[in-house]
Amino acid sequence: MADEKKDTEPSNYAGTVKVNVRGRDYYVHISAPMPMMSLEDLQKGLERNRAIIKASQEKMRDTFIMEAFEYAAPWLLNYDSPTQDAIQAHIHINMLIPLINLKGGAANFEKPETFPVKQRLEIMRNVAEKSVFMDRLMTNNSMNTAIGMTFILVILLSLVLI
Repeated sequence: MADEKKDTEPSNYAGTVKVNVRGRDYYVHISAPMPMMSLEDLQKGLERNRAIIKASQEKMRDTFIMEAFEYAAPWLLNYDSPTQDAIQAHIHINMLIPLINLKGGAANFEKPETFPVKQRLEIMRNVAEKSVFMDRLMTNNSMNTAIGMTFILVILLSLVLI
């Protein structure tokens, strides 16, 4: 029991944070924003970190396309960079929103920002994978498949009846 590792808690966000995502440890160094930062700078930082999360999600999606459909070599697959960027951005968002509100601004958490870091990253990876499969299924033309299956069925029936 003493060997069990705890998930990263918000009180542990200063310094180096270790997050385990899908069996791999990611170490991210986090430092708190400077106390003298203006409200505008904090809000810009919040928007920038949200943009980093979105970019990381797209990179994970592109990497999964390479892995699942293009059969890219393992050394070409890069889940590490977008995962590390997303970890850092998520933690910064959790620090920036309270500071913005403390300085008189109005910032709210979006639903995924309320999850723990590990859970958010696992959700991001799952969403990337599922969205690729959904896009691939939607792009398949079911009419071509139906015509092809009808043609095969006609050939099989003609061979059986001959």
